[in-house]
Amino acid sequence: MSTLDFDEVLKHLGEWGPYQKTLYFMLCIPACLPAAFLAFNQVFLSAEPNHWCKQPHLEEIGGDLNWTHRLHLGSPLEKQEGEFRLYSRCEMYNVTDWSNVLMENNGEWPSNPNSSWEIVPCQHGWNYDTSEYTNTLVTELDLVCEQQWWPSTSTALFYVGSLIGNIMFGHVADRYGRRTAFFIMLAMEVLLSMALAFSPNYIVYTIIRTINGLTFPALFQIPFILCLEVMGPAYRTCAGMMICLFFAVALMILAGLSYFFNSWFQLALVTSVPFTLLFSYWWFVPESPRWLLSTGRIDEAEVVVQKIAKWNGKDIPANFIHQMAAQASKVPSRRPSCANDVKRRTSKSVVSLGDFKEEHFIIDPNHLQAEKEKTTHVSILTLIRSYPIGRRNFFLITFNWWANAMVYNGLSYYSANLNVSSHLGFFISSAVEVPSYFLGWYVMDKWGRRWILFETMMIGGLSCISCIFVPIDADPWWTVGLAMIGKFQIAASFAVIYVYAGELMPTVVRSQAMGISSFVAGIGLLIFPYINSLGTINRILPLVIMGTFSCLGGIAALFLPETLWRHLPNTLEEGERFGNDFSIFRCPQKSDVEEQEGFDGVEKIPMNEQEGSRI
Repeated sequence: MSTLDFDEVLKHLGEWGPYQKTLYFMLCIPACLPAAFLAFNQVFLSAEPNHWCKQPHLEEIGGDLNWTHRLHLGSPLEKQEGEFRLYSRCEMYNVTDWSNVLMENNGEWPSNPNSSWEIVPCQHGWNYDTSEYTNTLVTELDLVCEQQWWPSTSTALFYVGSLIGNIMFGHVADRYGRRTAFFIMLAMEVLLSMALAFSPNYIVYTIIRTINGLTFPALFQIPFILCLEVMGPAYRTCAGMMICLFFAVALMILAGLSYFFNSWFQLALVTSVPFTLLFSYWWFVPESPRWLLSTGRIDEAEVVVQKIAKWNGKDIPANFIHQMAAQASKVPSRRPSCANDVKRRTSKSVVSLGDFKEEHFIIDPNHLQAEKEKTTHVSILTLIRSYPIGRRNFFLITFNWWANAMVYNGLSYYSANLNVSSHLGFFISSAVEVPSYFLGWYVMDKWGRRWILFETMMIGGLSCISCIFVPIDADPWWTVGLAMIGKFQIAASFAVIYVYAGELMPTVVRSQAMGISSFVAGIGLLIFPYINSLGTINRILPLVIMGTFSCLGGIAALFLPETLWRHLPNTLEEGERFGNDFSIFRCPQKSDVEEQEGFDGVEKIPMNEQEGSRI
């Protein structure tokens, strides 16, 4: 294993040269397009259009009836407000001979159904509204009413696979390399997505999709990690924001494709077959030189580094990496020893006795605790058991992350069910993310993380809850507008939540804490499909539920300490002091922070380290 710091190597190669730019934009394609299509094409493949029970005999002899009159006679009326009428989708009038109805009414069709007619579940299948979709898996397999749980379960199982795959491919990438993990995932995603189009039934479809879930969000994360590892630290934050924007654009492209290819079979092929071209990346995408150095494969790292230097127009020796690695192994570590560091962090008094000076050092016990924690393994369980303020911060930010992930994905899926064109609703839902990311990144460095997280989640939640006050016969764009305000705000909060979560946790447990929080958020993704399925009971109900969770997350954010302009805690003790001066109504003031900072030995982590997926 080499001790060479690759960031030092990048200073000689160029931190953001033509090579890094080309690699970044190349890998944004597989990180965004296949990943976005994989996670969200289910919205259209298993879309549930409006449907009503078939009445074959009525349709046969009632050719002179318009569609509305035939529906009124064949299906029970469930709700009426003004001119708005809602007919049952799962029940019908059990009229066996419509000819008798016509004869009993003197050869004319009655204006209204007879109250004595028996109401039964659909007996002859369903008629589907084909104005938006030629067909979907739901219409082909009649996955409605008693079978309606299938699409929700399929989506939930996809995220079960996602939870497992995120851990599995993270291990593969660390042990066998980023490039190896990337191409394994790419092959799985493309081949399984194509196989999905030929599923003989929904059970097979669900199994294939669950296995394919193993590749998400790792297919988004690992190409991004490969890019980060060859660019300079100053450019990583911008790269993280831009890939989120590209992901939103990929969702907009998916909405457009689903509009033009409105058969589920066509869409399944269109969102998979073109990505076979990405296998050509095998000849262009190298292994991460940073990973190669970390595993001692210096010769292979040398080849990649020479290629980077050539692309960037930098002249370096033929054995550049070998020279730097040899130099790094000879130069003592720049990190000061514990003893010397203690000297710098102590109070010193000097007593002069002639030519002799005696130095008395008062050891800072907090620093000794920091050094002890840095050299021993600290578990997140220690924080939960023994540090009440750290425990409070951990539980609150985990709940926030869980609510955030569930509401974001829930609104993304549900945007196609708002009584307007599902393609247009999904497109708008994706488009509002673009300005929200810019807003989130800008304001959190101006006004702080805590208040921005509170504002975005609270306003987003209240917007969704406000849909309950929209009359049922009102223009559906009122509901769409409120839901899109909610989506804009919740997407903006994602620009804050990853940074905030990393800054709150002490360095010694930061990775553990964020890993657990992300896992819990992933569990939340198993719930939202069933929340969305409640839309069949009342179209506003899922929005109200998601809005409530968003508001609860916003309220929870108020009980977290502000991290803006604060040095971040390294140890559990520092993390405990991090929130002990907490005041719920305090606004961040840089001057106050400078006066209150009373401890050293803390680090400021770069924002790019907090980039992640929405899981």
